[in-house]
Amino acid sequence: MTQAEPTDLQHRPKASVIISVYKDTEALKAMLDALDRQTEKDFEIIITEDCESEEMDTFLTEYRKRPNFHHLTQPDDGWRKTLAENRAIDSARSDYLLFLDGDCIPDRNFVALHLAKAESGRFLTGRRVYLGPFFSRLLRKWPWLVRVIENRLIFFLLLIPMHLDKVRSYEVGLSSRFMHRLRGKKPVGIIGCNFSCYKKDMLAINGYNEDLPGVGAEDSDLQWRFEGLGMSTKAVKFLIPVYHLYHEHKRLDYEVNLKIINKNRKLNAFICKNGIRKL
Repeated sequence: MTQAEPTDLQHRPKASVIISVYKDTEALKAMLDALDRQTEKDFEIIITEDCESEEMDTFLTEYRKRPNFHHLTQPDDGWRKTLAENRAIDSARSDYLLFLDGDCIPDRNFVALHLAKAESGRFLTGRRVYLGPFFSRLLRKWPWLVRVIENRLIFFLLLIPMHLDKVRSYEVGLSSRFMHRLRGKKPVGIIGCNFSCYKKDMLAINGYNEDLPGVGAEDSDLQWRFEGLGMSTKAVKFLIPVYHLYHEHKRLDYEVNLKIINKNRKLNAFICKNGIRKL
């Protein structure tokens, strides 16, 4: 397994951006290009891979030479994103954690605005624009095009083509403080591709529950356990969008996850036993 090693013990980055990935190097390239353009530069990147892909290892060769860039792997033994996330959380050098999925391209202000809105005891919840097949192909081929859709005027002019491409939640891309004040402060749930929190708050609930074997509901489980320990959501909808590249969705063993979560809720088990620490 590849382990993250601190490169500069004298400086702790302002944020740790944790990115869960599985083999899709093309999408990750688009995401890393967007992270290179962030207005806030003082952050580390932790790629946490739910396998040990040779293609991913080769792709990341040059990136690993950068300071504040780390790559974690684990054997490909089925879907184990919860384990991958926990390993990244444990290795993070910053006090503040930002979460992305490897198929979501962040806005250029993603890191800066999450840090600006951060509050101890609260977890920030953003939203994503679900791009359709056509726009996703364009961004995979030419990642720099995200600069075009970040422009609110151009994004507005593209609404009809986006609608024809079956883009969903495109209103999230019309980011503005006005829209946030008008419609964006209502609490929304955690989605793993756009949320943030203090590391100490994540450690308080012991991270993701690794007992969950399936895909789905692991983020709502996080939120329920945060709230059970007195923490609260802080919505940043319309302020910090990410752009989700199209792919088919699979929810393997989703119902199994729900049974485990519901059982834990009846027990008020806010701190999971099989998390970052094994209790």
